[in-house]
Amino acid sequence: MKKVLLVISFLVSANAFSITLPEIRQLAIERSSSLNAQQMEERALRNESVQKGKWQNPQIMSQFGHLDSGTTKGSTAEISLTQAFPLSDKFSLRKEMAQLATGMMKTQSNYFKNWVAHQSVLSAWRVHVSHELFKHGVERARRLGLVKKYLDTRPKVSIKQRVELSIISSLLLQLEKMQDLKKLDLEMDLNDLEFWIGRKVNPTEIPLKLPLTYDVLADFQVDTINDLELVRAKNNLKTSALDRELAGKERRPDIFLGAGYRVENVSPENHFSYAIVGLNIPIWDTGSSRSEAAKAREMRDQKEMEEAEKRLKLKHQNQINLVENSVLQLKRFPRKFVQANEQAVVEAETGFRQSLLDVNTFLQAETQSHEVIDQVFMSWISYLDNLSSLQLMRGEELRWEKQ
Repeated sequence: MKKVLLVISFLVSANAFSITLPEIRQLAIERSSSLNAQQMEERALRNESVQKGKWQNPQIMSQFGHLDSGTTKGSTAEISLTQAFPLSDKFSLRKEMAQLATGMMKTQSNYFKNWVAHQSVLSAWRVHVSHELFKHGVERARRLGLVKKYLDTRPKVSIKQRVELSIISSLLLQLEKMQDLKKLDLEMDLNDLEFWIGRKVNPTEIPLKLPLTYDVLADFQVDTINDLELVRAKNNLKTSALDRELAGKERRPDIFLGAGYRVENVSPENHFSYAIVGLNIPIWDTGSSRSEAAKAREMRDQKEMEEAEKRLKLKHQNQINLVENSVLQLKRFPRKFVQANEQAVVEAETGFRQSLLDVNTFLQAETQSHEVIDQVFMSWISYLDNLSSLQLMRGEELRWEKQ
């Protein structure tokens, strides 16, 4: 018991600061290395999309040699410049594909940014709930300890009195074990919050409090899905369609136009100027195989998108059901039950001390009251967890107020 009280004293006296939920969101977003990495990848893809939309660079070639033809001897120098002119708009297609990849990365980055915000806010709420459950456990242990001391002062002349003391002692041992677990939960939740915001926080400094009447979101429509899985499936289908079109256009030849200049350093010196016209013809026609492969992948992505739509509707509906059930539990265990059940424990203890209640009745009332108190807090955090998952599917911020 003393150990538990010392932990509470440490938590209250620890260096802490007041921090709000918007500050928690912002700190978590700013320090997320994974989010920063995705933003850097988005920047890289954006620059690649610019590069892929440009024609290939012209080619400059130079040659130097030695001329030995009978009595004609000397050196040669030659320089030429050629530029490829595609007979299709394949560069614009390549750029469009790169822009799709950039857009997908931006969407993914925005989703992950929202996910980080969700997780940091949920982490703060878990700290608050774990702290409240831990405090109620401390108070419960204190009351049972006082009851045990009261029983110790009574003469143990009957089997009933000895059994009552044994029951209280056993319950205290079980309660100490439960408190160890609640302490562990609180420490882990504090570590989790520190991971998100990079600072140690005293749970008493987080200005959170369960609402007295839950102003919750309860009505949802299935046709407003904006899940990352579906967005990615649609993006893959668009990309494969462009790749199929690009495969057909890249089978077309490119024309090379240019000019050259050659000097033969002999006697007399010779100078040559010439034009260059070239055409690259796909003799082996490897483009046809690529075109067929691109068509197959487009059909694959079409089927995968159809499957993603069906799977997502099912997941979305199930998540709505979970949220609706959480709302039902919130209504069943409102915050006012905390004070009411705390008062019930006080009355049960008073009745026991006045010999109006036996030990079993007191312990039953005490145990059931604290189970209800625990359910009040656990129902709230379960609601926020389920609501967060649903709102992430929609690409929404974590909100629980009615609009």
